[in-house]
Amino acid sequence: MSPDLVVDPSTKNYWDGAAATHGTTPGDRYYLLDDVVAGGTLLTTLEEQALAHATGADAGTPLAALPGRYVLHLQSHIGVDGVVMARAGARVTCADYSAAALGRAHDLAARVGVTIETVETDARDLPPSLHGRFDIVYATIGAICWIDDLDLWMRQVALALRPGGVLVMVELHPAYQMFDSLSPEVVCDFPYGGGVALTYTGAGSYADPTDTNESTTTSFAHSIADVVMGGLRAGLTLEHLDEHDAIAFNPRGDEVLTQGDDGLHRFLLGRGTNPGEPPQPLPVAFTYLARKPD
Repeated sequence: MSPDLVVDPSTKNYWDGAAATHGTTPGDRYYLLDDVVAGGTLLTTLEEQALAHATGADAGTPLAALPGRYVLHLQSHIGVDGVVMARAGARVTCADYSAAALGRAHDLAARVGVTIETVETDARDLPPSLHGRFDIVYATIGAICWIDDLDLWMRQVALALRPGGVLVMVELHPAYQMFDSLSPEVVCDFPYGGGVALTYTGAGSYADPTDTNESTTTSFAHSIADVVMGGLRAGLTLEHLDEHDAIAFNPRGDEVLTQGDDGLHRFLLGRGTNPGEPPQPLPVAFTYLARKPD
């Protein structure tokens, strides 16, 4: 790793600990690994739609165009989405800076009966062995908030992609991330963007809010403009950008989102125009696809 890059040890410890526990505790509401082994997926509709758009697959069979494609699952954690894509026929490499997480990814791949490659690396400094290899670089919900220099991260994505390859990103919307609570309404000190850092100390994780282990992490705010312009500065061409007002799960496990009768979670702030009417939902997630020119 470049000597100019600094890894925050507290945040690294958090992810090593999360790798050891995610999918193993009774309170884990997200990593339902037995379901994945049985043929299920943790890919949300938004992620499936993004992959379908990137590959030209039919929306009804979003993974149908993956066979034979080389996929880099960047900041893969325990590699669940990468394993699902490998089962669909993709040639998957999971990259993460936690050796513990990559070990869990290998274990899951073995249970599913697929083969994946793993590379222990900082996402801001990918090794030459990953350069120019991939049709898809996939980074999903909760990835870029851990990156201090998004322009540098985008340059690594561009290096990893083959000409014509595409970055597939589904992420939390920065407007939603600003809110810590709606009752009372609290806009926390996490700004809208600009790479500003926020250090947080507390217990629990997005997967298991009941976890009592306390940790300190530092994350970074990135706006929609930061993402789009970062990709352009890295030489990527914007192909698709969409904002979504509903998501299949509550990514932070808090009470900012409201679950509707359809099972989807929405960011409802304020009140409707007329008494008794619900407010219009604000964006909770976005999809960003950017392609490396041929």
